[in-house]
Amino acid sequence: MESLLKELKNSIQRQQQLYQSLLDLFTAERSAILISDVERLNIIVADKERVLRDIGTVEVKRRHATEQIAVRLHEAPGGMCISRLCTLIDEPWATELATAGRDLKALVDAIQAASERNRSLCLHALQFVNGSIRMITNLIDPELVYHSTGRMGKDRPVGRMLSGAA
Repeated sequence: MESLLKELKNSIQRQQQLYQSLLDLFTAERSAILISDVERLNIIVADKERVLRDIGTVEVKRRHATEQIAVRLHEAPGGMCISRLCTLIDEPWATELATAGRDLKALVDAIQAASERNRSLCLHALQFVNGSIRMITNLIDPELVYHSTGRMGKDRPVGRMLSGAA
């Protein structure tokens, strides 16, 4: 049982390291968004995908260890969580795993907040671009300059000025 608990603790610690890396990438992503560094942003996205793959791999190991522990404790493997496990095992494992679980949850919460901030920044940038496109589109005269006959449209000036200065 002790080897399974060690495996579980190691998995959680590895997840903490990976989630910290992911949080650092979200911070770097925010900086890249703010200065519109598309090249850097592409590198960060690739790095995030790699870290997320690694997190998935470690998550499979963590789940496997948790399920094996649940079976040994005669519990339902699918419903075992850290808080439930901590009520079933002895000290010092219960405290260590509870602390590791809380730390991991705090990291996940921080990542969710950083992700939401970056999403809001991207949405704001898209709204700015849409507004700029709308403004430029409104400056174009909707009348055709040339008709299918090749003749000019109305006998009036075409287009609009960006500045009201004379």
